Amino acid sequence: MNGRDADSKVLVALQRVEKLSPRRRSLLLEQCTLPSGLLSEEMRPALNAALGESVTDFFRFLDEWDEWADSVAERGMGWVTVLDDEYSDLLRETEGCPPVLFTKGNAGLLKTFSLAIVGTRRPTRYGAKIADEFARAFAAAGVTVVSGFARGIDSCAHRACVESDAPTVAVFGCGVDVCYPAENRELYDAVLSGGGLFVSEYPPGAHPMPYRFPERNRIISGLCRGVLLPEAAEKSGSLITANTAVEQGRDLFVVPGNIYSPESRGTNALLGSMPHALTLSPEDVLERYRITPPAKEKEEAVQFDMTETLVLGCLHEGEKHFEELLAETGLKAQELSTVLVNLELAGALVQTGGNHYALC
Repeated sequence: MNGRDADSKVLVALQRVEKLSPRRRSLLLEQCTLPSGLLSEEMRPALNAALGESVTDFFRFLDEWDEWADSVAERGMGWVTVLDDEYSDLLRETEGCPPVLFTKGNAGLLKTFSLAIVGTRRPTRYGAKIADEFARAFAAAGVTVVSGFARGIDSCAHRACVESDAPTVAVFGCGVDVCYPAENRELYDAVLSGGGLFVSEYPPGAHPMPYRFPERNRIISGLCRGVLLPEAAEKSGSLITANTAVEQGRDLFVVPGNIYSPESRGTNALLGSMPHALTLSPEDVLERYRITPPAKEKEEAVQFDMTETLVLGCLHEGEKHFEELLAETGLKAQELSTVLVNLELAGALVQTGGNHYALC
C-alpha cells in the first residue's frame, strides 16, 4: 500500500472495528500525520492497545482489501473518506465527523446545499402535511433535503422529494444496504432510482442497533446548513438532532404545533427557549439563505355546489364525525356520503379515521 490508497484503507479498516469508539479512534489517528502511519513499527504498541483482540481482524481486512472493495462495488456501494475532495466540507469541519462515509447512490449530493427535515415517528396529519409542503418547496428551490429515513416525518420528507423528482439524502444508523425500516423498501428503491443517496458511517451489512441512531443524528445536521422540525414529541429522537445542530452552529427552524397534541410538545418547548427559531413557511427558511422561492403555479379555482359548501362550512369549526355532520346539515346519510366522497376526491377534505372528517 502507498500514498492516499493506503490512508483510505486504514481509515476504512479502523471504522470497521466495532469495539473502537469514535473518541478512541480520533485519539489514535491524532498520533500520526497520516492514517497510514499507524502501520509503522513505532505505532504498533499504540495500535495493539487501542484495538485489543480486534487488531488481528484489522490486519486481515487490509490483506483482503481488494476482494472486499470489489464486493462492495459489485453491490452498487462505495465510500468517501475525510481525505477525499468528495467528502462534505461542512461535515469535515464538524467535531467528531466520521473518517469514512459509506455510500449508495449519488455521492455528489454530499457537496450540495442541504437542509435537514426531521421529526416524530408518529406525526399527526398536520405534521405530515408540514413535512411534505416544506420538502417540496425546498426541492423546487434546488435545495437537497436530508433526513434519517425513519417512520413518520423523515419518510414524509423523502417521499415528497421523490414525488417532486428531486434527489434526497438519507442518513442510516445501519449499513446502506440494509433497508430499515423494512416497510420502506419501495421508498428505498425510489430514492435510488431518483438519483438520491444513502449514507452511513457503519459498513455495509451492519444491522440497526438502538445506540446507532442517536450517533447518526450528528451526521444529519452536520451535512446541512440548517435543520427543520415540523413536529416532535417531548422525547423525540429528533430533539437530539436539534441540540446537535445548535452545538454545530447550524440554523434551527421550528414549526409551532397544536398545544394539545403530545406530538408537538417537543417543538413547542423548543420555541419557548428559542423563539427566534419560529418558522411559519418554507419562504421563511429559504429567505434566510437568500434563495428565491420558485414562482407558485396558479391553481384553478374549484367550484362547489350549495350542498358541498354547506358541508365544508360545518368543517371550518374543526374535525367532525359523520353523525355530527348529519345532524348539522340535515342531509340524508346516503346523500352526505356521496358529498363527502366528492369533496375528498377534489382534495377539499380528508377522512382522518374513525369516520371523522377534516378540511385539508
